[in-house]
Amino acid sequence: MPVSFAQIKAGSSYSRNELAKLWGYSSMHAIARGVVTPREDNKIILFVTREKQSSSEQYEDDLSGNELQWEGPNDHFAEDRMIAVGQTEDEIHLFYRQRHHTDFVYQGQLEVVDCTRYTDRPSRFVFKVL
Repeated sequence: MPVSFAQIKAGSSYSRNELAKLWGYSSMHAIARGVVTPREDNKIILFVTREKQSSSEQYEDDLSGNELQWEGPNDHFAEDRMIAVGQTEDEIHLFYRQRHHTDFVYQGQLEVVDCTRYTDRPSRFVFKVL
């Protein structure tokens, strides 16, 4: 299902429940991962939390100014798509929050600046917010 960013504004806060409703999902579970790739769509959506729950994987992620330092998921989900964004019509979008259990702030679209791929641990990405 294609998702629209027509009603999403950079700098505005959104809960996963609000976004699920806005995008026509029956529940927020469809977008509960850190990396979401809606079916039949060209979008890759990152939900990044700087200060995670102690029970969650402690990825090192930080947004400073317009630069995101991000560790990809252990399963390397969608990494190939993210790296190829410059050669495809895919778009990467960022929702970021400082602390778990708070709303995400939509930051905008991302561009991959650098990537160090690993197979035995999370890959490291540097993104620029456009």
